[in-house]
Amino acid sequence: MGERVANILVIDDSSSNREFISSVLEYEGHKILQASNGHDGIEMAEIHDPDVIILDIMMPEMDGYETCRIIRSHPLAALTYIIFLSANGEITDRVTGLDTGADAYLSKPFAPEELKAVVRTGVRTTRECRNAMKDGLTGLWNRRAFDSMLSHEFESALRYDYPVSLAIMDIDRFKAVNDNFGHDEGDLVLAITAAMLNKIARPSDLTFRWGGEEFVWLLPHTGLDNATIAAERLRSKIESHLFEDVGSLTVSFGITEILKDDSTETLWKRADEALYRAKNNGRNRIEVAR
Repeated sequence: MGERVANILVIDDSSSNREFISSVLEYEGHKILQASNGHDGIEMAEIHDPDVIILDIMMPEMDGYETCRIIRSHPLAALTYIIFLSANGEITDRVTGLDTGADAYLSKPFAPEELKAVVRTGVRTTRECRNAMKDGLTGLWNRRAFDSMLSHEFESALRYDYPVSLAIMDIDRFKAVNDNFGHDEGDLVLAITAAMLNKIARPSDLTFRWGGEEFVWLLPHTGLDNATIAAERLRSKIESHLFEDVGSLTVSFGITEILKDDSTETLWKRADEALYRAKNNGRNRIEVAR
């Protein structure tokens, strides 16, 4: 049963429908989140990153189609399995739902066993997709995920005019850890460092293992000054941590933010050059590129 437990978000304006679905799925051991409208559902999807979203089509103010479009525009939600609910079983409605971004369609009324079966499929599909985008050692997003998520945040930041900062972090003298203590100990250092990064990062931040001892931290709605403050918290935390057998380690950062005339390539180049300066200027420091 444990492997099947998942976070399920139910978005439906009918409280009786939400309670029915919740009771069926809670019995399976799943954690259920509820939203009574599209606006709240979008917010909850971004915060909680559910495994499956069950979404009613016919809702006031914002219908299921529009809600689905907005949810799908977020890079993490692109990997979430979405199930549409509707009392209308017309083929055209099903096609519209699937074209909008839904993965499955349930016509009301439906049997509890039918609901449980489609949710099981959804949970399995979401987890398989996410695993392909995750780093196996640290659990952070991998380089493949970074490419798509950076592109999304970049386009969104320029369109809606909000700041996004990019931080590249490198563990100083990490090669010596592997040489002196072995790769198993080096892997443990990487996993602990990733855990410290995730503890300081906000739910809206995106954290990645770029490769080797290099990590990337994408901070939406965060200007360069606040990103530097966050990076300093992490730098200080890592410096003060005693890694078992290895002892003290330090990290270096290169940080920049998206500019109006930027491309993803120029953004990355500035952050990478800032990291290079941090290494050349003595390590265990943060360099920014404005």
